Amino acid sequence: MKPSLHQVQCRIAFLQEQLDSLEHYLPETYQFLMNEMDAQQRVLMELKISSYYQQQSNEQQNQNPHTGHSE
Repeated sequence: MKPSLHQVQCRIAFLQEQLDSLEHYLPETYQFLMNEMDAQQRVLMELKISSYYQQQSNEQQNQNPHTGHSE
C-alpha cells in the first residue's frame, strides 16, 4: 500500500528534525538520514505527480463525457 501524502510529509518533517538536532554525530548517521530524506522526497514527488495526472485525467473525463447513447 502506498503511503499518503500526509504520511510522507510527516516522515520528511521527522527526518528534518533529526538532522537539525544532530550535535555530535558520526558521518554514517548523517549519511543515513540524508539518504532516507532523499528517498522520502522522491516518494513525495511521485505522489504529487500521480495526483496531478489523476486530476488532469478526471478533468478531461468531465469535459468530454461519453456520448455513446443516441437519442
